[in-house]
Amino acid sequence: MGQGFHVATDRCYGCKTCTVSCAGEKMLNPGVLIRRVRQIDSPDPVGLAFVSMSCNHCDDPVCVANCPVGAYAKQEDTGLVIQDHSLCIGCRTCIEVCPFSAPAYDEASSQTYKCDGCISRQQAGSQPVCTLTCPSMNISLDEFGSLLSSFPEAASLKEGVVTKPNYAATLDPDLTIGLLEDLDGTAGTVDRGGEAY
Repeated sequence: MGQGFHVATDRCYGCKTCTVSCAGEKMLNPGVLIRRVRQIDSPDPVGLAFVSMSCNHCDDPVCVANCPVGAYAKQEDTGLVIQDHSLCIGCRTCIEVCPFSAPAYDEASSQTYKCDGCISRQQAGSQPVCTLTCPSMNISLDEFGSLLSSFPEAASLKEGVVTKPNYAATLDPDLTIGLLEDLDGTAGTVDRGGEAY
């Protein structure tokens, strides 16, 4: 089993430090966000919750299967889905097929970008920047089975989405795991991703 994320949505207050630190670490152009904090407004009961999400390094990544130039690959040892920017032609197929609209398109470079688990930081013995900068320590990246053992109360997206994402969340009381399975289609979600958001 490869690496995946655990996010404590029950403690997230939407500061977006993870988003900003990720963009800074990757030196992305303004507006190109590969980790986004989505706000979910719940009408019944009335509530508000935040979900931090990037690429979920799926077991069956559709970006790998559908990229026309083979710019994506899933590493055998880590399970991380890595992108080769030298191959990207900016066609946005990866954004369209991803259930979470995880890759982000950069108009300036005409390329897409996505989370790589801060693989270069990991190789240097450090942790991904989002896990280090979150003020409430809400984000963890580790071998997914270990995360599920460490957070037994967490709900996993693995079985609910066809791509088998390696993402689990300790849920805010206003959330269900079903809402996270289709964030782009969930009514009341702010910053749903995709080209229209």
